[in-house]
Amino acid sequence: MELNVHSFVESSPLMFAEFVVGSPKWVFPAIVGGTLLTFLVLFNYAKTNRRDSLAVVGVILKMTAIALLAVCLLEPMRRDQRPRPRANLLPVVVDTSQSMGLKIGRESQSWRDRIDENFAGNAPLFADLSQSFETRIYGFDKRLSSAGEVADLRRDGKATHLLKNLEELNQRLQGRPVAGVLLLSDGNGLADGIDYDDLPELDFPVYPVVPEKLSGLNDLRITGTSIRQTNFEVSPITLTVQFAIDGVLTGDVIVRLTDSQDNIIVEEQTLSLKADESSYYTSFQFRPDQVGLRFYRVDVFRTTDQSAFESSESLMEANSSETTLINNTKLVTVDRRSGPYRVLYLAGRPNWEFKFLRRAVDEDAEVELTGLLRMANKEPKFSFRDQAVSGTNPLFQGLGDDAEETAEQYDEPVLVPIGVKQADELASGFPKTEDQLFYFDAMIVDDIEPEFFSQDQLKLIRRFVSLRGGGLMFLGGQEMWAGRAFDDSVLGDLSPVYVASRTMDGPSNQSLGLTREGMLEPWMRLRSTVSEENKRLRSMTHFTSVNEVGSLKPGAYRLATVTDSVGKERTAVAVQRFGRGKVGALLIADYWRWAMNAEPGQADDSYQSWRQMVRWLVGDVPRRTEIVTRDDPETGAVILEIESFDEAYAPLENGDVKLTVRQPNGAVVPLSVQPVPERPGVVRTSFFDDSAGAYVANAEVRSADGEVVGTPSSGWTRQIAGREFDHIGFNRGLMEKIAQKSGGKLIDESNLDRFAQQLNSEKVPVMETWVYPIWHRGWVLSLALGCLCAEWGLRRYRGLA
Repeated sequence: MELNVHSFVESSPLMFAEFVVGSPKWVFPAIVGGTLLTFLVLFNYAKTNRRDSLAVVGVILKMTAIALLAVCLLEPMRRDQRPRPRANLLPVVVDTSQSMGLKIGRESQSWRDRIDENFAGNAPLFADLSQSFETRIYGFDKRLSSAGEVADLRRDGKATHLLKNLEELNQRLQGRPVAGVLLLSDGNGLADGIDYDDLPELDFPVYPVVPEKLSGLNDLRITGTSIRQTNFEVSPITLTVQFAIDGVLTGDVIVRLTDSQDNIIVEEQTLSLKADESSYYTSFQFRPDQVGLRFYRVDVFRTTDQSAFESSESLMEANSSETTLINNTKLVTVDRRSGPYRVLYLAGRPNWEFKFLRRAVDEDAEVELTGLLRMANKEPKFSFRDQAVSGTNPLFQGLGDDAEETAEQYDEPVLVPIGVKQADELASGFPKTEDQLFYFDAMIVDDIEPEFFSQDQLKLIRRFVSLRGGGLMFLGGQEMWAGRAFDDSVLGDLSPVYVASRTMDGPSNQSLGLTREGMLEPWMRLRSTVSEENKRLRSMTHFTSVNEVGSLKPGAYRLATVTDSVGKERTAVAVQRFGRGKVGALLIADYWRWAMNAEPGQADDSYQSWRQMVRWLVGDVPRRTEIVTRDDPETGAVILEIESFDEAYAPLENGDVKLTVRQPNGAVVPLSVQPVPERPGVVRTSFFDDSAGAYVANAEVRSADGEVVGTPSSGWTRQIAGREFDHIGFNRGLMEKIAQKSGGKLIDESNLDRFAQQLNSEKVPVMETWVYPIWHRGWVLSLALGCLCAEWGLRRYRGLA
């Protein structure tokens, strides 16, 4: 029997703090009756003339029974607070990501299976909660959704945006009486390095449930991949794979790299697992057969699971020695930018450097080298000559009237273009406008004095590096590092080193060596290991002419040095960033000597060095059109930005951009783009598709007059396994922090049946006062009867009736 507060008030009870007498009219009769019965008991035992301990126990038992019955006449009750039935909300929030379907330890049921069973509409646990609270079912992975029953929630979510969805739930329930949130999630799939101090402020306590069955976790997973594209000709791409082990796994592991577009195995490695190690890494060094965008797949699996890995249609459900195989594979994107890259070589005189540089670059199909060689200096404009003497430079005399009409005059230097794509290209000498110079991606300047350039051309070179983002390399000819003349010019500003004097070493053997920074730059090395590289340097040709320069500029790096016979060391190669571009300086004047004195079988080393140097110059030079892709952590979509420039590399406004995305199933989706107001020349859009596989974005950019400016492309991948498979199991640390900050606590799965009672004792928004009887309990009547029976038993034992 349960009394509510309203019926209790109508009976005019007596109140004593938290205790209430339900029948005050029986107080006097109970006292009188109890006193009388107590007197009779004592009188009856007094007549027996027995004074032993059994008699005392008998008296106590009978008086206890009388007291209990007398108290029952008063109907004692207790007053307390409890949540008003179904007046408070109790959201049940279920993680619907794929990781909840894992059967840890090869249990017959996953955690999601047990949730579906315990929180079904007719389940006793859920029915008990529904009697006390207004229960609501929510599911979340990337987004928060509601459902009538837990069975209606999805099971194939590919993300776990736990914190964001808790914030959204907090907004939805703003101002509503929420007793708490029952959270059923493994807490995996969140970004690493989360700051627990930045957890969302919630208006309700969160009660995360700790799954009971977490034993038997054995998992091998890829924890990360990194790609480094270099100008190292032997191995331009290095792919590093990191993987880790949870639990106890031994034996051999196969790490496989596959070209996913052609389904061709690029390389396969076998590693042995060690009992005392949980993290491993390995690297693949390879050179794709084709340039452009390529997609690769990395697989890691134990040799005992090879058949299961290769034959299973679903890695999530494959039967193997691991908890799951779905996190044993990862897709990676490799974008080897294709050319052609245009490089302008400007030299103050014909020299050996251009000969060997041109031979080396001819072997690189992606680089086009254009030379501009000065064959003769200009002469003073005003000089006394015979009137019969032609004003044309004598180098062009005798070649015919047509040639002499277009030839350089005495007061102009004689420049010969080599390797031009069009007949009129560089016909007027070194470029004088941005569209002429910005056409090139990099420039190499060798053995030419700063006075050769006009002030406008010097400023143009500066803009070529800082604004265009082009690469600039100074070579060490005798006219290049011309003391103060060079240092005070724009070229001196661009140089990574200060010029101390105008001197050059006399003939002396000087050996080349790489600094620590040089060893870390792949384009400076010609061998794959440090020991092999040092061996090569020791056998390398010595140089005799090196420019003497001052110290490095702030932010510059010394990549190579030369050392003479007395041990004096000086800078040989230095580089620095300048604006959007980069500048290098090769201070060796007779670098050609390396190729000239090469022994049989070693000539390719010098050519390879030239090719790698040129590749470094053009490696990351911006193009007129670029596509940049990045993930949006809030929505899970991919944001695509297309940046366009005109011929002078100013932002291209009023351009027409057409953008399409090819999905993994081959479907091509056109996308509309919108300009970014704060960034002229940039348009942006977003694309969402969580299907696993490779995506390719292609754009066509046209100027306002309809000319095609560029057709950039980019790509990205969606993994078969989402972030929640980076770690499997239960993220207890995160759940504890959420519970503590919100005012809740962890609930063991085995204690879910007592969760309603635990919440009843907590302070919830909507409470009510209720009164429940103390006397109307089975134990009260049982105790009274027990006392009477025990007393009767003692009497029988003593031989009394």
